[in-house]
Amino acid sequence: MMDSSYHNAIPILLAPHKQIQFIQVGCGGTGGFLAPMLARLIFALEKVGINASGILVDFDNVETVNVPRQNFCEADISFNKADVLATRYNLAYGIKLGAIASPFNATIVKRQYSKLIIVIGCVDNATARSELAKSLEPDFYYDSSQLPQVWWLDCGNFGEGIPAGQVLLGSTNQFDPQKAFNNPTNPNFCINLPSPILQHPELLVSQPEELSTPHICCAEIAKRNAQSLFINQRVAAEAIEMLSQLVLTKTLRRFATYFHCGSGSTRSRYCSKETLLSFSPNQSGIARS
Repeated sequence: MMDSSYHNAIPILLAPHKQIQFIQVGCGGTGGFLAPMLARLIFALEKVGINASGILVDFDNVETVNVPRQNFCEADISFNKADVLATRYNLAYGIKLGAIASPFNATIVKRQYSKLIIVIGCVDNATARSELAKSLEPDFYYDSSQLPQVWWLDCGNFGEGIPAGQVLLGSTNQFDPQKAFNNPTNPNFCINLPSPILQHPELLVSQPEELSTPHICCAEIAKRNAQSLFINQRVAAEAIEMLSQLVLTKTLRRFATYFHCGSGSTRSRYCSKETLLSFSPNQSGIARS
């Protein structure tokens, strides 16, 4: 039987904006490979007259174990990951790409009039994702009846030797299916989506490697779990395609994509009434970054 899920899906409508700011949290495994793609997207947006900028956030320095699994070379060792990538791609594209060499805090996300903010999570632990989730909480002056000003795209892979991952997009931690569309009866646009932690609550459950002391870095987790060498590039590719469709071509009709590199399979969850009106937060699947 032919699957008509995509055909019946409804495109996402963003809030009116005059500028777009991307805040990428995590510049290691997935984040290191997403950074050059994000730089190209910012460059492309600027070329069509859209004011776009980005901030890379990571407190880690490049270590020997990060080469070659992450997007660094030996000359980068001992330097901060966010600084290295921001410098590299600012020079390459002449864009506005800043760096914050400290842990992410939700206060970094500053809402402004006519400003669209997309927070991109490329992290590997529940604590960081919990802080990312706070970025969707509205400020006291923010009118919750308006279209969302802040969206969260979460990137993850399964780890444990499984070459699979997922990319999740959401806009609210208090999802109401009746407010998912511009017209619940006969919708033309999807305007609200459940946050990644509503789609997969287990993202906020700490895994054993997170509870060890000291905390095991992503590269060490990769070594222990025999993580697929190229899984991070695949996650980054799926993420940037979602972002491009969301802000550049404005054709995005899905909010979650799952893939398995071993079997070559991919599936998505689409922005349809059937999917969102029957949405349940108790979905299975564990994503790692």
